[in-house]
Amino acid sequence: MAYTTPVSPNPEPPTEDDIKDMLSQIGSNWGVVLAFGILTLLIGIAVMAWPDSTVRIIGILLGVWLLISGIFSLVGSFTTGGDTGSRVLMGIAGAIAIILGVLCFRGDGVEILALFVGIGWLLQGIFQTIVGAQAKGQPGRGWDLFLGILGIIAGVIVLVWPAPSLLVLAWVAGIWLVILGIVTIVAAFRLRSVAEKMDTQADDSVVI
Repeated sequence: MAYTTPVSPNPEPPTEDDIKDMLSQIGSNWGVVLAFGILTLLIGIAVMAWPDSTVRIIGILLGVWLLISGIFSLVGSFTTGGDTGSRVLMGIAGAIAIILGVLCFRGDGVEILALFVGIGWLLQGIFQTIVGAQAKGQPGRGWDLFLGILGIIAGVIVLVWPAPSLLVLAWVAGIWLVILGIVTIVAAFRLRSVAEKMDTQADDSVVI
């Protein structure tokens, strides 16, 4: 999961007030986005730091990320504004990620682990790309498209790699999670900056 921009149910271009309300809503949750980014970055570093670990250890690390990512998506499907279709997709992607995350804890062979992780990344990447494509004229669209395409690429690499070794899986997973973590952390601080700027503008308008 990566934070996705809510898509307006109104097919007309969003007004300036709509965009301000959306940014205010997202910006108020910047701390949650930051926490997810830091956790993603740490898990990515841990996976690359111990690439020769057992399947069970790598499975637990990747399972934890899929589980938390799925919970974020599932909760977001109920709390994030947007059209019904995108929220349903978010909920489905979250539920699948949770299931795959739990399955990763089983410590099965590397081929099975790669299958679980690859499917999880691929589905979340497709979902995020769809959300970004639908969010025309709305803030954060570029992030959604970038992270969605990146997730699809990572998922495809893991799924199509012939007889993936644990080392290959660890490095692909680690690199992907580190990139995602850094991008999410940067996005979180940008959200905070936007929220603070909007609060300042609101205070100035009240004084005036």
